[in-house]
Amino acid sequence: MSSSIKFKAAVVSTLLIFAGGLSGCSQSDIDNATSAIEDFSGLDLETPGVSIVKNGSLNDCANATLGEMADAFMANPDWSDFISNSGGTVVELSGGITYDQIPVTALIQFDVFGIEFEANYLSLNGVDQNQAVLLELLTLMCDAV
Repeated sequence: MSSSIKFKAAVVSTLLIFAGGLSGCSQSDIDNATSAIEDFSGLDLETPGVSIVKNGSLNDCANATLGEMADAFMANPDWSDFISNSGGTVVELSGGITYDQIPVTALIQFDVFGIEFEANYLSLNGVDQNQAVLLELLTLMCDAV
């Protein structure tokens, strides 16, 4: 019983200290702090691997970045990355496309080597596709920009 009373007392004193610290703040100070917090919402918190691929270009499509290609061709493009079993970085791009007049979800994987990358995998609705289909999709994405 006494330990719960001590806990409650500690919480009350912490709240009093916190409230006392805020008593000297003006509305302007609070508004400035709120603006500073809102400024972080626009930050693009991509991982280095995602940034390399998303801001990079393919040799056969030097006029656009992969990010621009994805935005122009895919519905809701989503970027992520993970470390492969071999220790390398794999970046994934997924988004909605139309294949054979059917809406599907495409997943493209890129292997990242330092500041270079290579497209190496494509699945459509979870079904593995061959390299020819991957190259065709990347060409269509380039043409969409």
